[in-house]
Amino acid sequence: MGGSGVQRPLKFVKYLREFGWNPIVLCPEPGAYHTFDESLYNELKEQEIEVHRVHANTPFHRLGQKEKLVKVPHLLAKVLRWISTFIYFPDNKKDWIDPGLSKAMELIKEKSIKAVFSTAPPYSNLMIAKQIKEKTGLPVVMDLRDEWLESHLINYPTKWHKEKMKRLELDTLSKADALLTINNTIANSIKSRILKDVEVIRHGFDPEDFSAKSDFSLPTEKIRFLYSGLFYPDSRPDSFLKAIAEIISETPELKDKLELQFQGGLNSEHWKLINELELEPMVVDFGYIDHDIAVQNLMNADILWLNIGQKKNAEIISLGKTSEYFATKKPVLGLVPEGEAKEMLKKYGNSFTADPYKISDIKIQLYSIIEIYKHDDWNQPAEEFIKSFNRRNLTGELAQIFDKISPQ
Repeated sequence: MGGSGVQRPLKFVKYLREFGWNPIVLCPEPGAYHTFDESLYNELKEQEIEVHRVHANTPFHRLGQKEKLVKVPHLLAKVLRWISTFIYFPDNKKDWIDPGLSKAMELIKEKSIKAVFSTAPPYSNLMIAKQIKEKTGLPVVMDLRDEWLESHLINYPTKWHKEKMKRLELDTLSKADALLTINNTIANSIKSRILKDVEVIRHGFDPEDFSAKSDFSLPTEKIRFLYSGLFYPDSRPDSFLKAIAEIISETPELKDKLELQFQGGLNSEHWKLINELELEPMVVDFGYIDHDIAVQNLMNADILWLNIGQKKNAEIISLGKTSEYFATKKPVLGLVPEGEAKEMLKKYGNSFTADPYKISDIKIQLYSIIEIYKHDDWNQPAEEFIKSFNRRNLTGELAQIFDKISPQ
């Protein structure tokens, strides 16, 4: 499957052998999904990783066990998410728990398994790991790429739903030999409920993805702003687009000097606003593209920008794309609230931040970026801070956790 969530476990799998651990992957057949990424799949094949895919019965798989591309309109997706949260615990992937557990037990009997790593969301993955722990006693690492109970992606229909999820979270995470997440804010939140230590291994970038990509710019006089990733109903590009429109109104000659690039895909609502603001000639929409091409586009752009909108618990979010932005050493515009993402941008150094809903603040930062671009006088990014996101090194940290919890 495509998307940033795939990359964390994929890159762990890629580098674990360098630290004495041989990964075996257990997952469902892909089923229906909104994005697939051939470049990530090829990376897995090149490593000759042993992968076992099981037949599942989730809503995604009822549409097709094999890879099937499905595009769902945003309004319908929102309704389906609400229905899903009302019906399914912990999520709509729960129907892969039984076949996943059955195949896991089969593999454990056949092979010399020393540890189990499970990453979420989906939280159903963690429930499989919990049952493996109960049945075999094998050491288990549970990795949370988002909060669970307080996830910004979950809107509970009733208090009863949240209480049930709270009990499920406690029952599951308490069985882990090691708990892992992506930043200190999420770690402290989970620790306050589970009363167990939670270690932090951040999202990162794969140095090999960037070493093969040259930083070249095709001849152009335009300043290229690039947004990488999807937008969601509570995290839209509206403020950025409106700020650009006001700048163009105030300084019309900039209309031919700025290019607004998007990779991940703009929907009809985004294009409606773009057309209303008369920005269409400035917009380049790459759509969803494979990761290797996306990295090259990052290297070609002049300014990278990210956006965290009015999400629940927005202060805990640290987007996976941020570390890849850092890997380019390009200037980054962050439309983010106070919290993890803003602190990361401050430490990076070559960054500009603004409240995601204050167009006047965004305009100030955009004017500053345009002026600095003229003189090529950017702040130098913090090299040591960037290195801390190297996925090879981060995998070494994961291997140390395996070493600590596994029988010698």
